[in-house]
Amino acid sequence: ACKKEVEVTEGPFKVKMESVEYEPAWSLGSNCGNNDIASVAFIIDQCNDYGMDPIELGNVLSMYMEASEKGYTNGDGSLGWGDAMAMTEVTTKIAMREGVGDKLSGGTARGAAAFGHPEISMTVKGQAIPAYDPRGMKGMGIAYATSNRGACHLRAYTPAAELGVMPFGSLKVDPLEWKGKGKLTRVFQDVHAVSDSLDLCKFSAFAEGMQEYTEQFNGVTGLGYSVEELLKCGERIYNLERHYNNLAGFREGSDYLPKRFTHEASTMPGSEGHVCELDLMLAEYYEDRGWVNGVVPEAKLKELEII
Repeated sequence: ACKKEVEVTEGPFKVKMESVEYEPAWSLGSNCGNNDIASVAFIIDQCNDYGMDPIELGNVLSMYMEASEKGYTNGDGSLGWGDAMAMTEVTTKIAMREGVGDKLSGGTARGAAAFGHPEISMTVKGQAIPAYDPRGMKGMGIAYATSNRGACHLRAYTPAAELGVMPFGSLKVDPLEWKGKGKLTRVFQDVHAVSDSLDLCKFSAFAEGMQEYTEQFNGVTGLGYSVEELLKCGERIYNLERHYNNLAGFREGSDYLPKRFTHEASTMPGSEGHVCELDLMLAEYYEDRGWVNGVVPEAKLKELEII
């Protein structure tokens, strides 16, 4: 989101830095059992200095915390939930690849595998999840699974509809309902492919849609695209990305979620007892996309003039 300068003026986590954004605040805060917001700002600043992704780092640290709690670290030390000072120290070790930091430096998926327990890695296609539990917001489950770059909230920001901020006509927007979420996600993916290509702020989607995007695009370029033509560009982009992934080896079975979300019921208020019905949503999504088990067929590639 828009940047706001942050300064911590006292205590062990003194820092003046650019911004404490929502996703890093979750990843390094509540995700790690850490309620010290000053330490969150400090660790985000460490990430900025070291060139590290704070969302991934928070998932690495929480994975290490779970591994420590369950006795999976095999002599590679330990990290307790909410231990803010130790989190800053492990962050430095990761950046310098010192001690356990070397094992954790490859990210959440590789770190969990190195401990011999890949099931504690909350990742999709090797990328760590952001702040939305797909058991409580089903659209984000299918969005994570089908994102072409791994778990990502920015390829299809379904909370805009699931929280009632941006209505989508007859499409289901109840966050706990799985039906209709395949189509909802496909629509968001195509729209965001357009808005990303136009270098628009993602949050503009709370107030604007394809009609406004098309008018702005035509006003700048003079090309006279219709809404349907510009949206077709988004569809082509998303299918081209997926075709590249297919050629690189991401094929059937590559659109998945960690079993924690599909097999273990949520215990959180508002979503208690729910799991993410990914298989049902995938079937709906693939039908709407015209894909075969995550693979773009030749007919679709020709329809979109990709080949």
